Amino acid sequence: MGVTGFIGRALLASIFIKNGLDHLQNPGPIVRAARGAEIPQPELAVKANSAVMLGAGALLALGITPRAASTALAASLIPTTVIGHPFWDKSGAERFHQQTHFMKNLALFGALLAVGSRR
Repeated sequence: MGVTGFIGRALLASIFIKNGLDHLQNPGPIVRAARGAEIPQPELAVKANSAVMLGAGALLALGITPRAASTALAASLIPTTVIGHPFWDKSGAERFHQQTHFMKNLALFGALLAVGSRR
């Protein structure tokens, strides 16, 4: 893949690397959301998801096993999106805010599918 592919992968991976680091350093809000969603062992779930975001994000950015990395990131986005951005339970400005993040995650999911399907 050329320079544009490298830049594209690195830019896509950057949000996962940043969020993975942020969630490892300050897991409290994410753990509370996981606990509220009745996720078993929320602390472990948050650490595991953060590690996937950080590790697979780095692999994707470097172009190392981009299919596997994009698949892992796409899988991690499913619970992150549903638990983290439940716009259907909100109203007003908060509903708009959560729906925007939900849709952003769907766009990221689509980009990861596109990266993962490249040969």
